[in-house]
Amino acid sequence: MLSGATSNRVFEIGDLECRVLNDGSRTVGSMTKDSAKKFIFGDAPEADLDACLRPYGGFDSSTVLPFNYLLVSGRDHITLLDAGCGDQAENEKYPDEPAGFLVRSLAEARLSVEDVDTVIISHCHWDHFGGAVVGGEVAFPNAEYLMSEKEANHIRVNVKGWALDYLNLIGDRSRFINDVSEANPGITVKPAPGHTPGIIVVEVTSGGETLLYMSDIIIHQVHVEHTNWIPSFETDHLAAETSRRSLIEEAHRRNLLLFVPHIPTNLGRVELRARDSGYKWIDAHI
Repeated sequence: MLSGATSNRVFEIGDLECRVLNDGSRTVGSMTKDSAKKFIFGDAPEADLDACLRPYGGFDSSTVLPFNYLLVSGRDHITLLDAGCGDQAENEKYPDEPAGFLVRSLAEARLSVEDVDTVIISHCHWDHFGGAVVGGEVAFPNAEYLMSEKEANHIRVNVKGWALDYLNLIGDRSRFINDVSEANPGITVKPAPGHTPGIIVVEVTSGGETLLYMSDIIIHQVHVEHTNWIPSFETDHLAAETSRRSLIEEAHRRNLLLFVPHIPTNLGRVELRARDSGYKWIDAHI
């Protein structure tokens, strides 16, 4: 059985407390019937891909992707970056690969869903939006939900199903943004289209430090080295590559701390590769 336990790791960005909330994990093979490598890396040349993946122990259908999200607490707000899987984890179908533990992780931190006053939804995929509603009710009853207007329209026109039901349920407590916007003091959201049409990333800034919550712009460390190895399920491959390349270049230029939900270590920085002008992921130990 894959572990669903949370480490509840806590670190600080200036005066803001950041807490990692574990929501479980899944093997890549549970998410696709196609090749695991193609699912995450698209049409990457196999020999080159295998060489890049070797330092990480390879990659196949048995590779486990963690689901980790971030809770940011300031003096006057508690902001959740993505709502996790919730009811969309479908644990009855995957009893050996459970997910949907975000609320339990909150409880382990002696917090409840009532304590959260802002929930930022980066995009509409089940492992980021699925926990916004639980049992047909809004999961975080005192929170404002923030999502891009473009993503909401994508749900209305192209996605529908449970995501549209959720969007309708949170509608009267939602704020839809069209551009760079401040969610709370020290927390800014900005569009990074491609993975989905309206996906957003989040900057957390305080005391001269900045963390960039990357959502699914990066899924694996190798994506930093090869921005053009695009997962097969991106809605717009060209836009996805453009957004990824731009954010990685920015992360290096500004020496940003990155948080990636599906990389086991979660935290990293972008450094130049010694052999050329490309970039690489380096785990951050803070």
